Amino acid sequence: MNLNKLHKIIRVILISLPILTLVFLVYKNFAFSGKLETSYGFDKNNPVISILKPAGRALKVEQDNSGDYFQSIIIDPVYFDLHMSTTFKAVELTFVYNAPEEQKVKVGPQLKGGDWIYAMEDLECSEKENNWCVTKLKFDLRNTLIQERKLNFIISSPGLDKSDKQIKISEIKAVLTK
Repeated sequence: MNLNKLHKIIRVILISLPILTLVFLVYKNFAFSGKLETSYGFDKNNPVISILKPAGRALKVEQDNSGDYFQSIIIDPVYFDLHMSTTFKAVELTFVYNAPEEQKVKVGPQLKGGDWIYAMEDLECSEKENNWCVTKLKFDLRNTLIQERKLNFIISSPGLDKSDKQIKISEIKAVLTK
């Protein structure tokens, strides 16, 4: 009798666990709360934020002596995508990076209306965190070009290839809001 009850309890747990996992994943991916937060630290792939591309302009992911992972940009422009499971009205991006002081860096999402139209914002160091600059940028997504649930962003730093310097990006955080 006790063994039969134990089997029933185990069966309920085994059936409930995948259902609860599915509910959690749907809730997280479709942002029923109105907000989706994610962070890409370059140490492992992120399903929402892509790597910097194309290869050659953005180098392979590296790790420094302090254990921080980063990806270097040596030629501009480079791109990354936000993969969105639903429609959002705005995004706040936080960049953790190192850039030469004299090197201007701009970031922006692709807008509707053409292949090379981007809403560019300056990436300026607003605070320091363990020798990395931290900057937050907010973008309205209502006029952006979203194709196949992907929103393309550009990181541009004109003349970077001629300066023989690099821009290192250690983390990109995104807070998408409905």
